[in-house]
Amino acid sequence: MDRQARANNGDQLTQEYRQFLDKAATLFPKVDQKLLLDILRFQTAYHDWEGNALIKLVYPAGVDLEKKKEWIFSRYDRVPSIEENKTVRFKAFKMYVQELANLVAEDPEIEYVTGSTSLTPAEAYSA
Repeated sequence: MDRQARANNGDQLTQEYRQFLDKAATLFPKVDQKLLLDILRFQTAYHDWEGNALIKLVYPAGVDLEKKKEWIFSRYDRVPSIEENKTVRFKAFKMYVQELANLVAEDPEIEYVTGSTSLTPAEAYSA
């Protein structure tokens, strides 16, 4: 393979990756793209990944966050906390891309979803 062909391959891959990122932002407009890509990466690269994530749901002013806490508890059996009077935070298990889509679809009041995930087992998360 000559130098020009390798350069074209690199350009093609870069273009396709940018298209993928655009599609991800279109499909998940309320989700922090770093969180989405991290979940997708762990889910596809590590088949034994448990889907552990620290999820933060940001709501507009005036939303009853106590009701949101109850909803999270009933749905995920996790006790969430409230941060900054507009964010509900909880440790999720099995938070795969499909579950992230379901979460956003089930609560249209969510403004934005952010958080973090890692390969660390669920028991290792600190409060």
